[in-house]
Amino acid sequence: MKNSYDNCVTMKIAILGWGSLIWDSRNLEIDKTIGQNGWYPDGPMLPIEFFRISSDGRLTLVIDPDAEKLQTLYSISQIEKLDHAILNLAVREGCGRNKIGCYSKDLKELLPYDFQFGQSIKSWIDDKQNIDAVIWTNLSVKLSYKNGGGIEVNVDKNKLTTYLKKISSNKQAMAEEYIRKAPISIFTPIRSAIEKELGWTIIV
Repeated sequence: MKNSYDNCVTMKIAILGWGSLIWDSRNLEIDKTIGQNGWYPDGPMLPIEFFRISSDGRLTLVIDPDAEKLQTLYSISQIEKLDHAILNLAVREGCGRNKIGCYSKDLKELLPYDFQFGQSIKSWIDDKQNIDAVIWTNLSVKLSYKNGGGIEVNVDKNKLTTYLKKISSNKQAMAEEYIRKAPISIFTPIRSAIEKELGWTIIV
């Protein structure tokens, strides 16, 4: 990701979260002494839904314009250089830097430039006087997977519970963990349907 960030400038950087970052931060360098295990519940409102099938078969949460806006969470990075914090989040998420969104309050620079919900991010950070920048995972919707024959199969948004019923038992176990451990505040229509059909209730 090319940017104009000066790595000589130190910042207080927030990291937004709504999925596995909350319970499985791994090598993400956050301050776990603050909030609830390092996370505050009052992040910006963003449209989030279980609309991405990951490579391991899990149904994961991503930002989607058609989803309902929900309260996200945020942590504070222990890294004070913005470019380094972006790299740290990209490594944790197993994605490229270009899949990490960012907004710097001082530079007033939003990446990606066409991010649809930049105003929600800007309004939120403007109310946080002690935060200089914010980063988040910006993966896209992906409702397809490769079957045993290597053929790409598309899944209808209205048939995601059927998809979860059909996947192998080991993939289903990982999918169940992800959905059940997602934050209570991220209670989406898809999650409600999964609870009713599969009994995958929230693990607190």
